[in-house]
Amino acid sequence: MTETLQTATTADGATIAYQQFGRGPRLITCLHSLALDGSWYAPLAEALGDDYRLLAPDFRGHGMTARGGSAITLGLVAGDVAAMWDAENVESSVVLGISLGGMVAQAVSGSFPNRVDAQILMATRGAYDEEAIRGTSARAAEVRAPSGLEQAEEMTMHRWFGDASRNEADPLVRKAREQFRNAGGNTIGAYFDAMTEVGTFHTDSPPPTLVVGGDDDRSTPRAVIEQLAASITGAELRFARGGHLAAFDNPREVAATVRPFLEGLDCW
Repeated sequence: MTETLQTATTADGATIAYQQFGRGPRLITCLHSLALDGSWYAPLAEALGDDYRLLAPDFRGHGMTARGGSAITLGLVAGDVAAMWDAENVESSVVLGISLGGMVAQAVSGSFPNRVDAQILMATRGAYDEEAIRGTSARAAEVRAPSGLEQAEEMTMHRWFGDASRNEADPLVRKAREQFRNAGGNTIGAYFDAMTEVGTFHTDSPPPTLVVGGDDDRSTPRAVIEQLAASITGAELRFARGGHLAAFDNPREVAATVRPFLEGLDCW
């Protein structure tokens, strides 16, 4: 699978790093989870095959992209995705986002509706009620506090990987832990705060949408996934075997889950 690392400059002068996987004619823009980066999409790109080309940016403060001085918002990160498209001369794309990436995907669809051909929202939610906002704001404060990042790491890894989070020999667990620590409490906290904005992005005519949940997701349970699908007109709903990061630790299963939706799109 061909892989390249490139950069794009945003409206506020930031430099966004992004990876490209494959050279196929079907473009999917892939948006990663909190603390991770675009490199996690390499196995899914392999599983989808040669017909596809994936663009996977590193969000600000993640991977090869510096945090910068701008306040983190979902709208800001959505604009970074558009800047990447401009650098690649992309008029429109299918957008796939996981967890935080699914929230950014919704911000992209709401901010640039004419540039989103379809969206795949995985292991994510579409809105926060008042109780969820309070809980997420508390997590943001906790992760910024002394020793807060360490405590949040253990809780987050268990939500993502379940009992496998204790297996330090697992390369995905090791990589996730390292990237979570490297992101730091201030960046993690800023994205927790930004995530609560997700319900503010709307479009009168949503693009074709597939909502996917993991059948053993301890972070985004089935009820939340079903609620998201019900809130989007015409959305399809499917579940794949796996947990919160099923697309990364079970990419062939997820590729098989999303392929019928992709094959049915008119945008190709």
